[in-house]
Amino acid sequence: MTNSNSKILLLVTVLVVPLFCLAMAVTVVVVGFGVTSAVTASNNLDEAAVEAEIVSIAADYADTGDLAAAQGRLDVLELPNQTQYISFMVDRYIQENRGPDDVDTQNLFMLAEALGATTPSMVAALATPTPIPTPTLPPTDTPAPLPTDTPTLVPTDTPTLVPEIPTDTPEPPTDTPEPTATLGPPTNTPEPTATPEPTKPPVDFVLVDAHMLPNPSYNSCPGWHQIFVTVLDVNGNPLDGVTVEDTFNAVPPHVTGEKGPGKLEYDLWKNGYSVHVTKKADGSPASSDVTPKLSSWDEDIPDEWLVAANYCKDMADCAARKAHNQLCRGHYAYEVTFQRTY
Repeated sequence: MTNSNSKILLLVTVLVVPLFCLAMAVTVVVVGFGVTSAVTASNNLDEAAVEAEIVSIAADYADTGDLAAAQGRLDVLELPNQTQYISFMVDRYIQENRGPDDVDTQNLFMLAEALGATTPSMVAALATPTPIPTPTLPPTDTPAPLPTDTPTLVPTDTPTLVPEIPTDTPEPPTDTPEPTATLGPPTNTPEPTATPEPTKPPVDFVLVDAHMLPNPSYNSCPGWHQIFVTVLDVNGNPLDGVTVEDTFNAVPPHVTGEKGPGKLEYDLWKNGYSVHVTKKADGSPASSDVTPKLSSWDEDIPDEWLVAANYCKDMADCAARKAHNQLCRGHYAYEVTFQRTY
């Protein structure tokens, strides 16, 4: 009986165990093939190529502001969750300490924000980055007035008149008339009137000019984002040492002379504010006109400004381009000039 059981056990071992192992091997191969196929289907490009393409898409969007074109290029990649993928890329670049000065990081952040994929951590790290140094515009030379030649008058010879000596001496008057009496009291001599003091101007510095820099080519984005400020004295000469601030004290003040004679700059990073002069060159408080809000947001900018600066052809074109986000959000620049009034 024992020998019979042993044979049965041996038969089960020879037949069942190999079949079980074969089934497990087939299952592993099938499952592994399914996972590998799924990964391959969702990653037509390798990870490095996908990341390089997304960095290129973000750079083109930062340059053109064309969200529809960027979305079309992203759709070609067939990412499982493209917005989350881009958001993770931005967070990873921040963790790699690339910082807000890194162009790729800033471009990816702008694309993520346009797609609604920003996170509180990336906003805190990148919304107000350290400004990237920008080229300083050459100062505008104030032309000196041309001297006018004043003709020198040459004195002419004045003829000397020789009086004629009368031949006949007139007889002296016989009767000297009595002096006529003055009627009435003497007239009072009026007191001289005082010269009035000159009226002091209402402010120390007036706003001479504030305008948006024109777009060199319609339907393009130059990429600048600054407010260029110049301060002049009463005679039109550059004035250094004058403090200019924004009205809400949201950014640190700047002093003329930092970017050339009478000049300073403010960077616009997806924000906008009004500026005015707050201190004279000697450090004493100053009163000043205030500029309109100078913003990098499309909806803050009057259509008239965009038409005048060649960002739109007309008012209807501005309305259509704003509605489809086809302008240069975050990339506008302004020139401002203040002048002292005395």
